[in-house]
Amino acid sequence: MKIEFQNEDETVLEYEEITQRLDRLDEKVEFVRAEVAQRTGRKIGRDVGILYGVLAALLLAMFFFVLRIYF
Repeated sequence: MKIEFQNEDETVLEYEEITQRLDRLDEKVEFVRAEVAQRTGRKIGRDVGILYGVLAALLLAMFFFVLRIYF
């Protein structure tokens, strides 16, 4: 039975290369997740803005009708 050991320098270099690749992948994933969150935030903001606009229009219309009836 023969046991072979790999050179420690090669192992360290491979480890550092793999770590760098994983860091780059992590940055890419983080960027994509941030973009998706930003798009979702914009969609939600648009929907909330539309809702506030409709609510304001309804309140103005009710105020107008109330003023028209009493005056």
